[in-house]
Amino acid sequence: MFHRIYISSLLFVFFLVCGEKPIKQDTPSNLYLGIEKETYLTGKFQASQGLSPVVLDENSKEHFLRPEAKQALLKMIGDFEESKPNTYKQHIFLVSSFRNFSHQKSIWESKFTGKKSMRVPITGRSPNEIIDLILEFSSAPGTSRHHWGTDFDINALDNSYFEGSGKGKILYDWLKLNASKYGFCQPYNSLVLRGNKGYQEEKWHWSYAPIANQLTKEWVGSFQSGKIKLTDSFLGADVLGNRAMDYVKSINPECEKIQNPEL
Repeated sequence: MFHRIYISSLLFVFFLVCGEKPIKQDTPSNLYLGIEKETYLTGKFQASQGLSPVVLDENSKEHFLRPEAKQALLKMIGDFEESKPNTYKQHIFLVSSFRNFSHQKSIWESKFTGKKSMRVPITGRSPNEIIDLILEFSSAPGTSRHHWGTDFDINALDNSYFEGSGKGKILYDWLKLNASKYGFCQPYNSLVLRGNKGYQEEKWHWSYAPIANQLTKEWVGSFQSGKIKLTDSFLGADVLGNRAMDYVKSINPECEKIQNPEL
């Protein structure tokens, strides 16, 4: 039953997208969707201000992406469904997409205060140690790629799902071979391939590189010039300091090679 609902919904959204004209994605005026630059880069806006809703099945929660990323994602999903083995039952679905500053702040502070558990308890640990734990997998508010509407998490927030005998192994192998054709990359690949800097590997996190690459550079420039200031905006911001820069910059180098796809 789920399979029929999923495919029916997918065909519906795919039909809508196929009729759209290609979106120009590299013009400066379109980069921030008409929102003030630093406001956009730090996610201090609402999804309704230029992002598009993404509905892959009737039971999914509300997700939002940039129109360019949505169009590319739906095309990729359609091609995956056509090419995957008939016996393979896994689909691509969204677990998380756009998150604004307030949403990211709630995630961060729930971990900083110990309300949300992490790999190890925070009892007795210094603020620096707690932040190091949070930064294994969670971005500080104002620094997350999820602020931009270019990035999303799929299927399971667990690397083992995409490895070995995991249900998502066939899907992940297909993405590794094909995602770049649609403009997507895995920004947080093996730490070894990123000089052991930044977040731990996240096989579930994918990014629309043609736009995210530009926004990464713009974020770094604004942070270096002092136009983006994190101090006093969330718990632990004063302790985080300039470490935020390393986490924004430490991205899979393969992402930078991806140019505008021809959908």
